[in-house]
Amino acid sequence: MYGSVARGFKAGGFNPASPIGSEAYDEEYAWHLEAGVKTLLAANRVRLNAAVFFIDWEDLQLNVPNPLVPAEFYIANVGSATSKGFELELAARANDYLDVFSSFGVTNARFGANTVSSGLSASDNKVPNTPDYTATFGAQLSKAVTSAATVYGLGEVVLYGPFHYDDANLAEQDAYSLANFRAGVRWKYIFAEGWIRNAFDTDYIPIAFPYRSASGFIGESGRPRTVGVTGGVRF
Repeated sequence: MYGSVARGFKAGGFNPASPIGSEAYDEEYAWHLEAGVKTLLAANRVRLNAAVFFIDWEDLQLNVPNPLVPAEFYIANVGSATSKGFELELAARANDYLDVFSSFGVTNARFGANTVSSGLSASDNKVPNTPDYTATFGAQLSKAVTSAATVYGLGEVVLYGPFHYDDANLAEQDAYSLANFRAGVRWKYIFAEGWIRNAFDTDYIPIAFPYRSASGFIGESGRPRTVGVTGGVRF
């Protein structure tokens, strides 16, 4: 079992471009509290870890859009925020060839009272780009076929909960999942493998910003289904 309490600090500074009166921003401070347990069970064949956390920010620094210049951002102290949640991790060796793994985390990150961003109240809004939850489930197979060669394969599904793109919470990305697979063979010093990421070609937008346009945002689509082959030398 473990626990920790820490005080964090981020230096203030100056913006190269910003509205009049916002040329400089102050320091940011945060309290970090965490407690958890790390365990090995079933003759060390099962690993179970759990943790809870709480973060309390003061004078939170945030990139906010410059209302006078489209697509330009500057750093401002918007107020306070808190983030709290928990994380679970479970991994097990099912047999000599198969390992399974999973993780799950929940985060509730919100701005505090009297928080103002871009001239508007953001009090109790969700902190942007913070999924409500994340999860991973997968398995890995590894088996020696000769004294010198081992074949292996891995498959996983990664889930992301919904999250907002901006501090005003005007637009959000819905929950989505990505499936990734990899298989190959390795020898003592070399390996070769094929892989596919986002196997089911999920459409998602991992990042977006407020922008003066018809939609009010500009974003970047997530990487589509990608297939490749990798080889290398290990030392």
